[in-house]
Amino acid sequence: MPVQSDLNQPRDLSKYYTTEEQEAMTEEERLETLNALWRNFCVSDTFEPGSTMKPFTMAAGFETGKLTGDETYVCGGSYSYEGVAKPVSCIATDGHGTETLKQVLENSCNVGMMHIADTLGAEDFCRYQHIFGFGEYTGIDLPGEGDTSNLLYTADNMQPIDLGTNAFGQNFNVSMTQLAAGFCSLINGGNYYEPYLVKEIRNAQGDVVETKTPVLARKTVSQETCEILKDYMLGVVEEGSGKSAQVEGYAIGGKTGTAEKLPRSQGKNLNSFIGYAPQENPEVPMHVVVDEPNLAQQAASYLATRLSADIMKEAFPYLNITKSE
Repeated sequence: MPVQSDLNQPRDLSKYYTTEEQEAMTEEERLETLNALWRNFCVSDTFEPGSTMKPFTMAAGFETGKLTGDETYVCGGSYSYEGVAKPVSCIATDGHGTETLKQVLENSCNVGMMHIADTLGAEDFCRYQHIFGFGEYTGIDLPGEGDTSNLLYTADNMQPIDLGTNAFGQNFNVSMTQLAAGFCSLINGGNYYEPYLVKEIRNAQGDVVETKTPVLARKTVSQETCEILKDYMLGVVEEGSGKSAQVEGYAIGGKTGTAEKLPRSQGKNLNSFIGYAPQENPEVPMHVVVDEPNLAQQAASYLATRLSADIMKEAFPYLNITKSE
């Protein structure tokens, strides 16, 4: 199926289908083809976020006062739930050993996150999912926004293992737009703004006839929580799983993600990285998703971090992003 089209000829299928093929299409088939042609993954498609969810889970812990920052956890490589035959594995099957909260994020440790989930509890976890915008429409000014309202658990139907796996980004869905909007609030001091694409509209004479101003929807986290999570995410890029997202001359923070797609047995993965720069006063976010890479072993978050770095190398000088001292 084609993935792009001529912006000036939105209904022209001649680049992808012969005249005979087009004439053979019913009106319904033609409409489906056009919809597929113009489908925007960033807005319309939903997926399990994987470990890019971990900063949000930690933020909920800090905001509820259930995390202080002094916690340590022991990762032995897996975590067991009562009544569940098979333990849930960590990325490090031999275990990470004893970790601080910061190291849990740097190492992208699932076991540490499941400990945090138990401390946080289902009610607060689910409440903060919605505070961060998961399960909600963002209201972005683009058509076809994906609906994830039925793809999240509630506190009433969430079992302990569901809470644990949700805490590290499995078994619920988000869209790229949702995740990016919530993430921006995590790093800007807790201000959740409705995302938008069009800044202003001009008429044929070049006069501005409409201006889009940022809409502050709500507060998600405190400035204190923001600073803690930024410090942790700087560590992810400098010391942890996101090292290959580094770009010389810039202080970058972020979080990697690798999510096993359903059905789990097929070994298909979605790899991602969400980050920002500069560290002290973030000016630009970056969100990259690599869906089902053409590799035998698809769980490879470095694909997303390297792609992010390549984009940032080009974009940051153009955007005049502040360099680190």
